[in-house]
Amino acid sequence: MKLTDGSGVDVILDLVGGAYFEQNLQSLKTKGRLMLVGTTSGSKAEIDLSIVMRKRAKIVGTVLRARPTDEKADAVQRFSDEVVPLLATGKVRPNVDRVFSVGEVQEAHAYLESNESFGKVIFEF
Repeated sequence: MKLTDGSGVDVILDLVGGAYFEQNLQSLKTKGRLMLVGTTSGSKAEIDLSIVMRKRAKIVGTVLRARPTDEKADAVQRFSDEVVPLLATGKVRPNVDRVFSVGEVQEAHAYLESNESFGKVIFEF
């Protein structure tokens, strides 16, 4: 909320699931969208429906693994056509939390296990 001066974000792509669900809802702006893609922290969450209603939020769940091959191919093509150019121009950037050297593999692993990371943890070669 600090980064948006209290207005919230338009879209959240949630790859983590349960543990961050409530925080994600709080972070949405009015008419924001929460896209549920992964459940690495669990598939269950308590939901305050009044937040969803007040924000007029859209919550959409999806998976890629269970889709037919033609749907997967279409998703990959659309990603290539619509998202890759945004990444190439820098209009959309990944959130990099920390960068570790190759010699810091154990420290990086411990950091990921601590669940303190927010964004990508990467290695620099």
